[in-house]
Amino acid sequence: MSDTIDIEKKKSTPRIQFFPDTGSLLIEGESYPENATAFYGPVIRRIEEYLGNSKTGIDLDIKLLYINTSSSKALLMLFDMLEEAHSKGLSSRVRWFYDEENELACEIGEDLSYGLKLPFSIEPAGQA
Repeated sequence: MSDTIDIEKKKSTPRIQFFPDTGSLLIEGESYPENATAFYGPVIRRIEEYLGNSKTGIDLDIKLLYINTSSSKALLMLFDMLEEAHSKGLSSRVRWFYDEENELACEIGEDLSYGLKLPFSIEPAGQA
């Protein structure tokens, strides 16, 4: 059904790891791919499949140093899926980690979490 995802970090794309046995999802690095839809699309489809067939939700840890607008839109799609799953009883949450010297990364996390009815914490990266 849902296999492990392990995408290596590259210059403009983050490392993405998903372990379906624990529901643990990590997005880490920088995210400014030329085509965010092509990059994130397969990951979003895999997570959607997992949530549709699972009795557990997802714990998403995000550790992004930089993110562009199209990547933000892809993350919002992912957050919407997690929020829907959470509303159906699949315990899901997001932890947004930011470098304390990069206040913009903290603000981006705050902006992306606005209006979500999903556990969403914003924490200094030292707590990761």
